[in-house]
Amino acid sequence: MYRMKYSCAAESYAIEYVASCRVRTLPEYTHPGHKVNTYVLRDVSKSVRGAAYYATAVWWSQLSRFGMRSNMMFYASEYRRGRRNVLSWSKMAWWNNRHLGCSVRHCGSFYYIACMYSPGYGFENIFLCLHIL
Repeated sequence: MYRMKYSCAAESYAIEYVASCRVRTLPEYTHPGHKVNTYVLRDVSKSVRGAAYYATAVWWSQLSRFGMRSNMMFYASEYRRGRRNVLSWSKMAWWNNRHLGCSVRHCGSFYYIACMYSPGYGFENIFLCLHIL
C-alpha cells in the first residue's frame, strides 16, 4: 500500500459529487479514474471536520465489523455480501491507491460526504493490500 497524497483533482470531483445535496450514485465518467465512497451523516451537530472523521471511521471500521478473508484476496463475491460488505474499506485500502480527495457538504438536515481515491481498483481475484501502515 502506497502512502497516499492529497489531490486537488480528486477533491474537485468530490466537491462536484456532493454539491447538489442529492444523494445518488453518479456515473463513473463524472469522476474518471477515481473510486468514490459516500456517506450521509444525519447528525448536524458535528463540525465539518467531525463529519469527515466520522465518515472515514465508518468506512474503515467495515474491516473489523464484517471481516475479510485471511489471505486478503478480493473476490467478485464481495459484491454479493449485502450490507455486510467491506467495499468502502477496500476502496480506502486498495494496494495501488496513490491519490485522495474529499469533500463535506452541509445539506440542511444532514452532511453529505464523499472521498475519491485513484487509481482505485478494478480487478477481482487479486490481493487487496500487502501491508497496512
